Amino acid sequence: MLKALFKEMGRSLRRASPSPSDDPALRHDERIGQFRDGDLIRREALITELQALLQSGPDDAVGQTLLGDWLLQLGRAEPAEVAYRRALQLQALSARAQEGLGLALLRLRRLEEAYLHLETAHRIEPMNAEVLTHWGLVDLEMDNLPQAASKFQRATERDANNPHAWHNLGLVALKQGRVDTAIELIRRALVLRPDHGLAQSNLAMALRRAERLDEALAAALEATRHKAGSARVWVVLADIQMNLGEFEAAEATLAHALSLDARHVGTHVARGKLLAATDRCAEAEQAFETALRIQPDHADAQGGLGEVHLLQQRWASGWDLYEARRRVENSPVRRYPELEWRGRDEPAGLQVLVHAEQGMGDIILFASCLPDLMAQGARCVLEVRPRLQALMARSFPEVTVVGRSANCDLNDWPAGLPAFDRQLPIGSLPRWFRRQAADFPARPAYLKADPERIGHWHAQLVTGARRRIGIAWRGGVASTARHQRSLQLAELALALHDDDVQLVCLQYGDVDAELAWLAEQHGITVHPGLSGLGEIDDMAALTVACDAIVTVCSTQAHLTGALGRPGLVLVPSNPSWRYLASGEQTPWYPSLQLVRQGRAGDWAPVLGTLRSRLRALTAPAAARGVAA
Repeated sequence: MLKALFKEMGRSLRRASPSPSDDPALRHDERIGQFRDGDLIRREALITELQALLQSGPDDAVGQTLLGDWLLQLGRAEPAEVAYRRALQLQALSARAQEGLGLALLRLRRLEEAYLHLETAHRIEPMNAEVLTHWGLVDLEMDNLPQAASKFQRATERDANNPHAWHNLGLVALKQGRVDTAIELIRRALVLRPDHGLAQSNLAMALRRAERLDEALAAALEATRHKAGSARVWVVLADIQMNLGEFEAAEATLAHALSLDARHVGTHVARGKLLAATDRCAEAEQAFETALRIQPDHADAQGGLGEVHLLQQRWASGWDLYEARRRVENSPVRRYPELEWRGRDEPAGLQVLVHAEQGMGDIILFASCLPDLMAQGARCVLEVRPRLQALMARSFPEVTVVGRSANCDLNDWPAGLPAFDRQLPIGSLPRWFRRQAADFPARPAYLKADPERIGHWHAQLVTGARRRIGIAWRGGVASTARHQRSLQLAELALALHDDDVQLVCLQYGDVDAELAWLAEQHGITVHPGLSGLGEIDDMAALTVACDAIVTVCSTQAHLTGALGRPGLVLVPSNPSWRYLASGEQTPWYPSLQLVRQGRAGDWAPVLGTLRSRLRALTAPAAARGVAA
């Protein structure tokens, strides 16, 4: 995203480029217009002409600065740096040349140097809003978000009509997770400059984060209208099309992006994700490897390749590549200053902080490795979301469990808790303890529900010969394939409804209206359970009180498996690595059976098998008339 932003900033540099009136000896005005309106061949020719003019005639700072601007626009940061430095030799106090040099260094990832030159430009022209906006980009790239926001805010105070400053404020808000604020700020930039294609594209990304996919699609399409030559905006469009399940359209969009720039890393990464999602793992692997040949350290490409390996149960290489998730933009992994735990060679007796990342389901899955860590002699402090604290504390009594929100201050470590010697994100535990199939333990369960609450739910549910079947029909968010892995309550309820079945709601969220509609339209009553809004700990007890669970890929699937309860998991045709590429079993949860969709969007064949599968799964419990 920032690479495209640098290019957009280059346009503002050209608009501010010195005019011929700065030096009558050089008539740059006509060339500036031709460069702005010309195609790539014409622009290259103009650069060659300007270079020849500067070499044959008197050298001047204005011409060298203009040359740097043009080179930077075409992505040639190294020769642009040379031109700007020559301009500064001729005119050391040129704010324009200092600014341009800062942007060139930013493109070259020499961030400290870039910061100094942009700071110098600001000192020369402290009221220049563009300089402040560009200076803030360095802070944005360094993840110094408060400092970046301060500079962008000051830029808006100097020039309230500067679209770049408002746009960049929106990007800060987006990185901070303030999605609604980001949408508002980016839209303010678009009021000032409706043809700002990059802002339209970033608006699409923000709307996607807000789960407003139809609006996101409209914004992404608008971005392609204004920046038709940018591969990046087409990739954003393809990502949203994939979220909507429009895989054929996304594939065509990415083919177009490749025709624009065959070396655009983001396009190859997006192709890899699409190919993996459409069960073409070998091609997906090739796409990610192509991206890595272009940029060997690209975090999204490494992480995507890692997930393909995990999908295929290539555990060791998969986990090693999965570590790249720490470096992606908006990474869920928090950074602590303490040393990281580095495996079996660490001395025994260390206090190790294991900190949560990603969603509830992933935390539950990765927690299966905690006994392995403690078997190495480590004393463990586990930081999890507050909703998981009680369940984890009961399940791992030898662990100190701390409940903290995902966005709390890293320096706000609760008083009275033990200090720690090492730390590790919970998603990195399998890298040490699940490197081959034999590393997966055969234990049926590792989480323990509250016995009193289990008794409460037994009393609440119908007893006798009726089987108590917990159901969850919706999972994930737009970016994690919710559209593909969810189905309607009525579809699932009609497939499971039987005289000897009592359906129990285990779906998280406000589902009262759905349950009422099902009863009214189909005469099927589902026990409301926790009414969709209960605590995870109580949900665990209700899960144990059921004879079996039928769920889509969701937190409920992980909870069911970790509790060792029998369950059927409806797996879409494009599963995440957690559910593997094939097979009816998962090494993570021996009690679960995976029921796989054969064709994207078509759940009918799967639903048609559920009654017989469920009867086989619950036969022992049904025969006894009690919960298994």
